Amino acid sequence: MFENALSERVLVAVTLLLIAAALMLSTFGLHFAELGGAFSPTFFPRIILIALVGLTLINVAMDLRHSVNKSADQLTPVVLIALALIAYVNLLSVFGYFLCSFVLSILMLIILGLRKPLPILMLSILVPGALVLLFNHLLKMPLPTSPFVWWL
Repeated sequence: MFENALSERVLVAVTLLLIAAALMLSTFGLHFAELGGAFSPTFFPRIILIALVGLTLINVAMDLRHSVNKSADQLTPVVLIALALIAYVNLLSVFGYFLCSFVLSILMLIILGLRKPLPILMLSILVPGALVLLFNHLLKMPLPTSPFVWWL
């Protein structure tokens, strides 16, 4: 069961877990003005880091339980996603959150092997759209907007 305990995947996952846990713990010692709830500068980073710790725990458990397929070329998707993320970060201020996230979602789903057009389009529209609704309309914390979709 634990024959993969020292594999590269497990070591990377444990490293990510330790980094995320350390960053999460560091948010609890910071003191800012009492703005309350979502207005604290540590609110959203703390939520994201708690989710990251949970996901990396699941990743470590899965990597320990399953054997690693070393025959597949696993570097190509990682490089393509890294390049897509670099382009995303650089184009976010020009084209806005929704358009960049829509394109990034499509690219990532195709790179990761999803080939059915309906699920790709649904995920690429609904996830960024839900985040725009959450941040722009419910939390009143605007995401970068595009000159093409000013109504969002």
